[in-house]
Amino acid sequence: MAMAAIPVDIHVPAIVQACTNAIPCPVAILSPGYGFSGSDYSFVTNYLNGKGYLVVALQDSAGGVKMDPNAPVSKQVQALARVASRSISTAIDDIALRYPQFDWRHLLLVGHSLGGDSSAQFAADYPNRVSSLISLDSRRVALPRSAGIHVLTIRASDTTADPAVLPNEEERSRYGTCVIRIEGSRHNDMHDAGSEQLKARMTSAIDTFLAPAPYPKYACGQDSKLE
Repeated sequence: MAMAAIPVDIHVPAIVQACTNAIPCPVAILSPGYGFSGSDYSFVTNYLNGKGYLVVALQDSAGGVKMDPNAPVSKQVQALARVASRSISTAIDDIALRYPQFDWRHLLLVGHSLGGDSSAQFAADYPNRVSSLISLDSRRVALPRSAGIHVLTIRASDTTADPAVLPNEEERSRYGTCVIRIEGSRHNDMHDAGSEQLKARMTSAIDTFLAPAPYPKYACGQDSKLE
C-alpha cells in the first residue's frame, strides 16, 4: 500500500523560550481518526500546549488513501497503520532538526481510531522513541505491552476492540495500562464536535495520566476498568 507523505501542523507551546537542548521540552504526536484532520482535536492540542508540549498534528492519518467499504476493515486499518508509522517517523526526523530544544527521544503519542492504531504501530516499530501512548478508542492494532511505554486508552461505549488489541487484566496489572470507558460516549464524537461533557471527561483522564507524581508517574483515574 502506497501512501503520500503526510502533512502536519506544528503547535509550539507558549513557554518555548524556556526549552533548551540541555533541558528539552516534551513532544506529542497527534494522529486523527479516518476522515478527520489533526485540527479537529484542538481541545487536546490546547491542553498539551498548556502543559508545555510541542504538538505535531497529522492532517490525515490515512495519507489520502481511501478504504474499500467492501473489504475487511481490520486488515485495511492495519495496513494503513503500518505505512503511517513510517510516514510519522520520516516527518518527525525532519521536524526534530528544526526544533532541537524539544525531546524527540521520549515521545507522547495521541491518536483517535485509525490514528490510535497508527500510534500503536509506531510504538511497536520504534519502541525506543516512545515514552507513552494515549489511544482514543483505537480498535485494530494491539496496544503496547511494555514496561517502557505507558498506555492510557479511553474507550467509547458504542464500539468494541478486535481480539487482543486491549491488554487483559493480568497485562494491565503488570504494565500499569489504564483503560477508561466513558459510559454513553460514542466513537465518532471523540473530537472537537463532541459534547463539552465528553471532552471534559477525556481531558480529565489525560490530565490524571500525565500529572507528575512520585509514583507512578503515569496514573489511572478512578473510572479505570476492564473492557
